[in-house]
Amino acid sequence: MSNVLSVGVIGAGGIARSHMNAIEANDNIRVVAVMDVDPDRAGAAAGDHGASVYTDLEPLLGDARVEAVHVCTPHSLHADQVVAAAAAGKHVLVEKPMALTLTDCDRMIDACDQAGKILMVGQVMRYYPVNRGIRKMIADGEIGQVGHLIRRRYSYFNPTPAGSDSRHWYLDLEIGGNCVLYCFGPHEYDILHWYLNSPVTQVYAQGSESTDLYQGQKDSYTAMMTHENGAVSVLSQTVVSHTGAHDQYIVGSEGSMMLSGDKLTVNGQEVSVEGSSREGMPNQIREFADCCLEGREPDASGHSVRHSMAVIEAAKLSAERNAPVQMSELERT
Repeated sequence: MSNVLSVGVIGAGGIARSHMNAIEANDNIRVVAVMDVDPDRAGAAAGDHGASVYTDLEPLLGDARVEAVHVCTPHSLHADQVVAAAAAGKHVLVEKPMALTLTDCDRMIDACDQAGKILMVGQVMRYYPVNRGIRKMIADGEIGQVGHLIRRRYSYFNPTPAGSDSRHWYLDLEIGGNCVLYCFGPHEYDILHWYLNSPVTQVYAQGSESTDLYQGQKDSYTAMMTHENGAVSVLSQTVVSHTGAHDQYIVGSEGSMMLSGDKLTVNGQEVSVEGSSREGMPNQIREFADCCLEGREPDASGHSVRHSMAVIEAAKLSAERNAPVQMSELERT
């Protein structure tokens, strides 16, 4: 068996370029093919990496050199492309969000399980050194039993910037889903239960349309989640705040942590963590290649991330119902 994984990249936009640049930073994976419906975009991306160019999915999946694919396309396309890749005998790394419905998440998981192929989701924040450090500190009991987490992600994301039409699909709920939940939310909802290694059991959320930028979508959500171990986490998000924030507070029985960017403070003292968030994508892609080559399940597997997508679905349902949602309602039957 080769010690280098040969992959095809489906999509050639900005996130696909990030994947390809991270592939170049690793020695256990290489790009051999790129597919995009825009031939110029596919050609430019492929040319930078010496890869073959495709404008349709089927020929790429039929390329015998391609052992795995990276799915880097608009959200609504993920499920069908993952299922097709599994049927063609390819391992899959799919960008977040895994899918827009739990039914599609389940289709993806089942297709890869039945084909005996790896399914990994691009939850890149799990691969930031500082987040790995926080998870280990919590597991090691460095701040005792965690009782409360508060996390904020405030930003201003314009889906229709002047002079560009590349983001317009973020306004289409059928293609992108609600932007604050399905574009940014997959990172934020995923990291909270991952830190604690404790699934969410109940979600209560409220959403609002603070501006008309998203043309009828809610652009801000706050959710309160109860975890199986008794901890409570609160996540507040918006995509219409001109002053940004990306931070969190974790309170335990014997201490507390605060994170802002890559700066981690434990019990009021800054703690040095080797590495930066820029290493997240290369770390993630190295694990994907290792898992495909060695036949082991990745941390951000489809099975693991399905729970994160169910929590997002619960937040959406809770805001619609104006009532808490029990996660048992959304478990696989």
